[in-house]
Amino acid sequence: MRNPFVCTLYVGLLTCTLAWGPAAGQPATAQVTPPNTQQALDPEPLQRVMQSVVTVQSRSDAQASTSRTLGQRREGTGVVIGPDLVLTIGYLLLEAESVDLIDHQGRRIPGQVRAVDNLSGLGLIRTLIPLRLDAVPLGDSDTLPTPGKLWTLGQSESAPTALELVSRKVFAGSWEYLLESPLMTLPAVNNWSGAGLFDDQGRLVGIGSLLVQDVFGDQVPLPGNLFVPVNLLKDPLPDLVRSGKRTGPATPWLGITSQRLPSGGLAVLRVSPDSPAALAGIAVGDTLLALQGQTLQDLPDFYRRLRALGPAGSRLSLTVRSEGQSREVELLSTDRATALKRPRGI
Repeated sequence: MRNPFVCTLYVGLLTCTLAWGPAAGQPATAQVTPPNTQQALDPEPLQRVMQSVVTVQSRSDAQASTSRTLGQRREGTGVVIGPDLVLTIGYLLLEAESVDLIDHQGRRIPGQVRAVDNLSGLGLIRTLIPLRLDAVPLGDSDTLPTPGKLWTLGQSESAPTALELVSRKVFAGSWEYLLESPLMTLPAVNNWSGAGLFDDQGRLVGIGSLLVQDVFGDQVPLPGNLFVPVNLLKDPLPDLVRSGKRTGPATPWLGITSQRLPSGGLAVLRVSPDSPAALAGIAVGDTLLALQGQTLQDLPDFYRRLRALGPAGSRLSLTVRSEGQSREVELLSTDRATALKRPRGI
């Protein structure tokens, strides 16, 4: 069972988890609710779920760019979805040099990163020896009722925790990440990194990604969790397993971490080294005012319009305010994967 705890989130700490959470400079305290671990799944799907959840331990090179923000050693949860295939959250696997899995029997199983899908945020691990575990079927995350009851199970837990799916509100992460219809759940739980989210038949419908402060929106700042819907994986899954990436052009990336300002525009919080934004002279403290001459409203607006301009490699123009002066900046977007060290195994 998870223990209830109080989690205080500050900007410095959130930077170590890809800056997910409240606005910069605004610490937020979330009371994580004691979970309800009442067994509600039937015995057969419960048994399958319990043996399908594994611990994921990864290690990246100390010089890898994500080691400075995510740490060199990372640990979370994965869910078995094939004879030698485990689904988890992608940030556990970015630039990973090694990956180990620990199953419910305590077996340590070596693995390799098969794919990190930057568009969905999900990651795949292929084991180097047979798992000998039953795969969990994928459910339909698009048709889940809201509100509706679901169950989550994370590493080292002895029973699933009952959750309520309460909203599908758009989530835009400050690091150029957009989910149009994530699974937002209550109560907030702390063992969410890669944890499985299951329907009443024991089918996998989501993978845990974040602790968020506002599952309903800014007007009702109630903390909960964000799970990535598994339907985002279904179409690209064969390509991800075969080649480690989606087919077709890559999503454009600029290397900007930003947040909406109440006064308008987007404040630049971080610029990735050697990224298109860095090469164009955009710096921390700048404000993004417009894309292609049209005022930026918020992060979802920014990301949707950026993607509408074309895939990675497309040219674009940003209006940037620096020290009170506005200027036009020309950029050439790129594929985020090119800025990261390739994980061993892909």
